Amino acid sequence: MLQFIHRVLVLPLLLCVCTVTQGQSLKTKQEKGYFNITTPAELQVMWSIDSAMLNEGNARFKAGFEMQTVNGYFVNPQFSIGLGVGLQFSHYKYYPSAAVSDDTLQFHGARITSLPIFADFRYYPRNSINGTMFLVNAGYAPSLQASNKDHKPFFNGGPFIKLGAAYKFYLSDLISLVPSLNFKAQRYGDHTVAGGTLGLGLMF
Repeated sequence: MLQFIHRVLVLPLLLCVCTVTQGQSLKTKQEKGYFNITTPAELQVMWSIDSAMLNEGNARFKAGFEMQTVNGYFVNPQFSIGLGVGLQFSHYKYYPSAAVSDDTLQFHGARITSLPIFADFRYYPRNSINGTMFLVNAGYAPSLQASNKDHKPFFNGGPFIKLGAAYKFYLSDLISLVPSLNFKAQRYGDHTVAGGTLGLGLMF
């Protein structure tokens, strides 16, 4: 009888120890060493601080879109550093001067394509399978292409900074979902734009 009672008491204790050990293993699995966060979709609602002056008019920026990937390394379970690269499509509305009548220029659907290259810093308040992270991105985005070729020299790229918060939703040992909400300020030549971005990333 005593042996039976002993077994009944010990079994839950062993199960508890196993569960705690497994939980600790899961908590640290994605907070060690190398990682990748790929964001195939980041909506950017950016507005011009002032009008961008062009030779034949001016322009004001609107919503845009970006895709990016970050390769990083956990310095410790609460802090990571990384290097990111992306492809950014920034839309703007062009306001020509009264003297301009060139039909080849795009007024409403004008776009600048840029290549953001940036350093990525992340802080994780809790070492857990699901949790908040705070991020800082700082880098430079040279312009690659402009739908209005004459405008590219005026939007020839510039530095940017992004401050935000994200949440890691654990899906499996190999992947987590990482939505983010950020503030971003960016220079296009001598012109400054700022606004918010909403990203949906995957962490490997």
